[in-house]
Amino acid sequence: MMNTTEFCRCAHTTRDTLRFYDTLGILKPQRLPNNYRDYTADDLNNYQIIQNLKAAGISLSEIAQILALRTQPVTASCRNDVLTIIQQNAADFAKQQQFYAQLLQITNQMHASLQAGHQEQLAGLIEQFGRLGEPAASRHP
Repeated sequence: MMNTTEFCRCAHTTRDTLRFYDTLGILKPQRLPNNYRDYTADDLNNYQIIQNLKAAGISLSEIAQILALRTQPVTASCRNDVLTIIQQNAADFAKQQQFYAQLLQITNQMHASLQAGHQEQLAGLIEQFGRLGEPAASRHP
């Protein structure tokens, strides 16, 4: 069990964020008799889920829908809403994956060129940064 200060320290967050998440109903700690919030390891795990989904570009309202799947009966409407969220984000994740794969390839090539002292290759590699996210067929080496 953790009080708000301890939880903020562990989660690297602020009281305002915790209050906001509590208001949204996506992070609901237990309350002590004095009405203070009392956080558990499960709350810390839920907080990390929220942060990871936010980092993936999922809105807080969408996160609330996803988290509700754990505790509420899955209705047809709820299921369809979450499927839509997942499908939309899956396409974005695929684009991001392509972007980072290309970025990794270019930076690995730059690393190799720098180690080998092939400065003449660097200008072309740097130019490729401007074409990140394009399909491989439209990129020029």
